[in-house]
Amino acid sequence: MIEIRRHAGVTEWRFTSLGSRLAGYGASAFLTDDGVLIDTGIPAAGAELETLLDRTSLRGVMITHHHEDHAGNVERVARRGLPVWIAETTRPLLATVARIGAYRRLTWHSMPRLRSPVVPYDTGDLTVLPTPGHCADHHAVWHAASRTLFSGDLFLGVAVRIAHHAEDPWAMIDSLERVAALNPTRMFCAHRGLVTEPAGALLAKAEWIRRMIDTLQQRIDAGDSDHTILRTVLGGESVAGWASGGEYSRRNLVRRVRERRPARPA
Repeated sequence: MIEIRRHAGVTEWRFTSLGSRLAGYGASAFLTDDGVLIDTGIPAAGAELETLLDRTSLRGVMITHHHEDHAGNVERVARRGLPVWIAETTRPLLATVARIGAYRRLTWHSMPRLRSPVVPYDTGDLTVLPTPGHCADHHAVWHAASRTLFSGDLFLGVAVRIAHHAEDPWAMIDSLERVAALNPTRMFCAHRGLVTEPAGALLAKAEWIRRMIDTLQQRIDAGDSDHTILRTVLGGESVAGWASGGEYSRRNLVRRVRERRPARPA
């Protein structure tokens, strides 16, 4: 299913599947009025996307990162010969497509790997910003003239207590603060839609992560177990954490901080 939402200068294509709606999730791609599509939505809605593409004039497509809720239909757009911008770090991840967990197959479905030749896209007045943290190949897209940020999965919310196993909270802080320094006046988040007053929201998230890291470090230094920290600081594991077998979980936050801590002297 694709829901169309109109904003000034931007059209949001909100993708869901039956599984994602049951889980309470959706993912959006964003079409600028001058014909640039940022991300391609989930594989589960690929046939509906094809219908939209048939009646949409596109100059190019940009991919923020390799996850299937963002790049899930990149093969479909490449097969049409549409110009596509893909980061060099993202391209091999789309050409191979690692097997995903059952919870992601239920929510988004598995995406076809990128087989078709890619016509390069010159991004013009859209600037690509490396914003690692959520994953190493993550990029945001910035339109300076309108001070609009397309943030992919950079934001997602302020007090986000859940993380993928490969997320880097320290890199996330740096990315959030660098992008906030651009002083965007609006932000399009793939899972939150339009975010007003984004600079403050981005800085609030960076500060929340910093405080959470400090709290976790203190509890680790005090000798608390991961289980105790998870229960007392993060309110226990989330449903998503259990459903994903820990791949997308609150426990990952604790583990990453523990891994980063220097060994204490014997």
